[in-house]
Amino acid sequence: MNSMEENAFKIAYSFYQKWRETVIETDEQWLAWAQDWKDAFAPVFHTPIGEKLAFAVYDAFSAMYKDGMKPMPADYFGRDDI
Repeated sequence: MNSMEENAFKIAYSFYQKWRETVIETDEQWLAWAQDWKDAFAPVFHTPIGEKLAFAVYDAFSAMYKDGMKPMPADYFGRDDI
């Protein structure tokens, strides 16, 4: 794996971790999410794995918010054993 591919994984993980902690409820938050997605993946989007990871993260958030659903932040109960 070259450094660009490694960076793509790091970006995908960091982006997902950052935005998974927030329940997106407003249009402004969605605009911020979209701009952050664009900016975060721009350095690696031209690589095959970077593009795939960018869209995988995009699809994951689309699924979490499908039909108006709002997922609770990870570890909402503050327990790792649940």
